[in-house]
Amino acid sequence: MPIKKVMKTIVIFYDNDSSYQNEKVFDGKSAVELSSQWAAGLGLEAFTLKSATLTELLSDMKKLCTERQAETVLFSYIDLPYLNKSVSKKILDSHIEYKSEYTFADGYPYGFTPEALNSGTIGILAELANTTQKVLGDASVTRDGIYNLIKTDINSFDVETIIADSDWRLLRLAFHCGKKDNFMQSKALFEQASKAGIETGEAADAEKLSELASKNPECLKTVPGFYNLQISDTVSSNAVYLPYCTAYEGKYKITPIADKTKEKLPYMDFENCCKLIDQIAEFSESAVISLSAWGEPLSHPRFIDIVEKILSYQGLSVFFETDGLLVTEELCTKLAAIENAALPRTNGWQKLMIAVTLDAASDATYKVIHKNCPENAFQQAFSATSLLSSALPGCVYPQFVRMNENEAELETFFRYWNEKTNPSGGNLIIQKYNDFAGLLPQCKPADLSPLERDPCWHLRRDMTILSNGDVPFCHSCVLGNPCGDVLGNVFTETLETIWHKTDELLLNHINKNYCGKCEKCDEWYTFNF
Repeated sequence: MPIKKVMKTIVIFYDNDSSYQNEKVFDGKSAVELSSQWAAGLGLEAFTLKSATLTELLSDMKKLCTERQAETVLFSYIDLPYLNKSVSKKILDSHIEYKSEYTFADGYPYGFTPEALNSGTIGILAELANTTQKVLGDASVTRDGIYNLIKTDINSFDVETIIADSDWRLLRLAFHCGKKDNFMQSKALFEQASKAGIETGEAADAEKLSELASKNPECLKTVPGFYNLQISDTVSSNAVYLPYCTAYEGKYKITPIADKTKEKLPYMDFENCCKLIDQIAEFSESAVISLSAWGEPLSHPRFIDIVEKILSYQGLSVFFETDGLLVTEELCTKLAAIENAALPRTNGWQKLMIAVTLDAASDATYKVIHKNCPENAFQQAFSATSLLSSALPGCVYPQFVRMNENEAELETFFRYWNEKTNPSGGNLIIQKYNDFAGLLPQCKPADLSPLERDPCWHLRRDMTILSNGDVPFCHSCVLGNPCGDVLGNVFTETLETIWHKTDELLLNHINKNYCGKCEKCDEWYTFNF
């Protein structure tokens, strides 16, 4: 069906100098060349912008529309190798026919479709970004920046949507060349489509490509985006929602609870930890590194140095969970100095994210959940949240694991911490209860599992690494066991070698074939970062 060219339309590409956009891996062509080919196939004049902020981008787009006397813009990043001609025509035809201000496609993987905007709307958005939404406007351009700006006052805009026949959003597929994992995903889809004889160019069928990607392990699993490092074995209490203490006592015959043990418990060697961080930066390039896993990270003697090492890489962010008992003003000051000195992240996440494990709204409930905790632990955790938030505003998240034992306090917890005036500024995390595939009793107040099961997110995205370098099959395997729930050791094997040891397991998930442990697990749909 030809485009209804009632008004002049131009294509505007945004070029953020993506890492892999000029790699000629798509039958000798790059993503930039394929994007340009897409615009030519639509018969539209294309222009490229490199604006620094969202406000500048919208202002530059408006200026270009005025110069070219264009009433409609198809906007896209330039590093998308799979921009689809057929769906783009539907977007543009709908935009023109219904005189829409903004039209987009929903349900497709990211990278298949552009956004359509009216030139007048671009001017309004530029003004909005420079006034009432200046925080968004002054931020760097992001792939969902225009849509996020419209969402702040969406009822003021005439928005139309083209809906995909199937909803692929849950798989979070993103075909662009801005990061290593997305580039690998894009390259894998092209290779698989070539083998299957599926068109990827002018006559491509977006639904067929999406279906192919949904069943391809190399598209679904590229490199880890989340590393869970246990830098210390020590804990201060036995949380009833974690099997760690029981597993630790079973494996090592001592308790990991600091006040209950007479042993000096292990922690990850600092030099080994630094080498591991270097490997992560090289292998994944962009990732979030958690310093928690099971132990209390603040008990590591070089904790501050580890945080500083991670933040020396712009593609890496730090996340850690703490009970708050070791939080001091000195620690907060040091963390704030490191966070302020670190360059902005290139991975889309904050530099530093901290979860304080409260899990209750009262001291009595806290003691029920955190067995063997020090007498004033709840008050200390509450105070730690305030201390950390004062030093690192916007980086601290009070955390509540929802279970039968504390369900009665969920609303109180939420109402308090959701207020912008409280110490965390409205940040909080409500986490689902995990029975670790049957290791713990069923204590979840509600079953939130989707009706249809997709391949496990943790197989696709996560790697848990214990203090001695061992890598369990997954977080739900806790410390591994004598039956072989350890994939390898990062201090003697490469990350890539260990990472691919679960490829067959992921393929089984794609084919709805689950081992005994996976079949009992309901963590497959939860997503860390």
